[in-house]
Amino acid sequence: MDEENKQSIPPTEETEDALALCGKQRDEYLDGWKRAKADLLNYKKEEMERLASLMKFGNEALITELLSVLDSFDLGAASLEDKNPAKHGMRMIQGQFLEILKRQGMEPIGVSPGEPFDPSRHEAVGEAAGDGPPGMVVEEVGKGYRLNGKVVRATKVIISKEQNK
Repeated sequence: MDEENKQSIPPTEETEDALALCGKQRDEYLDGWKRAKADLLNYKKEEMERLASLMKFGNEALITELLSVLDSFDLGAASLEDKNPAKHGMRMIQGQFLEILKRQGMEPIGVSPGEPFDPSRHEAVGEAAGDGPPGMVVEEVGKGYRLNGKVVRATKVIISKEQNK
């Protein structure tokens, strides 16, 4: 059609209602699509976090079980005299073992006498008279370890008790 023959059709109430309905449906579909897109992005983010956590702590059970072997090295080496070559060999193997665990994210929890008892890192297994205020670490009796910052075994400690006056 050429420009001269074009006629403008006046909108009717019916066409305006249909157009309004189409606009409303368009907005609903667009909102639904935006929600679905946001849900998908959130799902992807949660799955990536879950996968990262799985990779970080997937070997936790194995490492926790291996800690008893590490304790056995300490007991075995402690039972030998310092000049015994077997003790030196045990310490070398223990060092290699510790290095492997360290590469996997395991680290010992350091504790020193006189520091305050921290239930998130320590497990009190007894009380003893101490020089300082009550609730301070007196002695470490069992090593504790973290795996990628998470405590997998608390350090067993003896804490100072309140002095009877």
